[in-house]
Amino acid sequence: MRKLFIFLAVLCATMAQAATVYTRINSKPSEGWPGTYLLVYEKSDTEAIIWNGEDASGNVVTATIADGKITSEALADYQVVVAQEGNKYYVKAKDGYIGCDAKKNGLTFTTGGRECTIQQNGSYTMLETNTNTCRFLCYEPSKGTYRFRFYYDANKKWADTDKHNIHFYALGEVEQQEPENQLDINYAHVEMYACESKFPTQNNPYDQYFMTFMFLAQEESDDAVPQVGLEILAPTQYSIEGTYKSDYTPGVKYFLNCQAGSKHSYFIFPNKSEQGWGQASLSLAEMKITKVGPSTKPNAYVYHIELEFTDSNKKNWSLDKDLDVYAWWIDCDCSGKEDVNMDPVAFELESGNHNTESEQAIDEVEAINKATKRFVNGQLVIEKNGKIYNAQGAEVM
Repeated sequence: MRKLFIFLAVLCATMAQAATVYTRINSKPSEGWPGTYLLVYEKSDTEAIIWNGEDASGNVVTATIADGKITSEALADYQVVVAQEGNKYYVKAKDGYIGCDAKKNGLTFTTGGRECTIQQNGSYTMLETNTNTCRFLCYEPSKGTYRFRFYYDANKKWADTDKHNIHFYALGEVEQQEPENQLDINYAHVEMYACESKFPTQNNPYDQYFMTFMFLAQEESDDAVPQVGLEILAPTQYSIEGTYKSDYTPGVKYFLNCQAGSKHSYFIFPNKSEQGWGQASLSLAEMKITKVGPSTKPNAYVYHIELEFTDSNKKNWSLDKDLDVYAWWIDCDCSGKEDVNMDPVAFELESGNHNTESEQAIDEVEAINKATKRFVNGQLVIEKNGKIYNAQGAEVM
């Protein structure tokens, strides 16, 4: 009997020492959103800023993140509980259900539930109320000072770059949904538009983006299905590497343009007969593009593309693979009163400043102002007095 008591004592001590684990939510929980969570701003991959359940400046506690988890015995007082009724969610903290007054920043606690919506947008979670014009964010007005509360924006854009989106960390291990459909994509190309871009040479320190259209499809065809057209603002004119999100914030240099249900970015369903070639806009989307290396194919570069999006029919889709991305440069001649589009030029991404080099070479050609620039077989040439010269001024035909 004494041995049994010793065993039970050891077991109880072991259970008491077992740490409480909170798991980062990356997609909708398989059993739905009802559950217990921490509301977290990830300052870095290892630093968590956690809402402490109060409404005040500095209403946070900190913890360490490791492999997408927070392990701590000291956070129980800061948990929130999500309840659901139909498609409506109610979030309860220690002082009551949370919400905010209409058309203003704030945080209220009530004994009755305040209707909220919860959606996953790529990696982070959106908790919103008041017809989704108030979003729960972490505000960082000065270094080292934080405040969690609902922030109002009539246009649903939350323009202040000091406002950070949050993550839900669920109590325990939570099974999460895989995207409903894996995209069968084998072909990709991008078109970069110089005419519609703002260049640093314009002495504009803000919004220096490069208008880029990315076409993803099952095959190289105008009627290939599935087909995804993505309008993105890229960080440079020669690379598409970066992370693009549909949650647009003014002042951010690059993002994925699928705001307000527009068709800037679109999706055509993969099953022609079932969907009738139905086209949908993208609502929530996140895309991460990572350089892999030069392609063995001409005018292509290998990137790893991770794409998750929800279409306007509320279906989830995903892509996660290496692709040869073919690139085209769409330039224009701005010498006249109106911009004149020039022929698309195939070029290798990550290969350098091809356009500027060509323009510099043209400037070295005497009396070139009266010449006509155009592209032949992908090469910039100059037509003058019935003769054709290359960019270095040598006659080629």
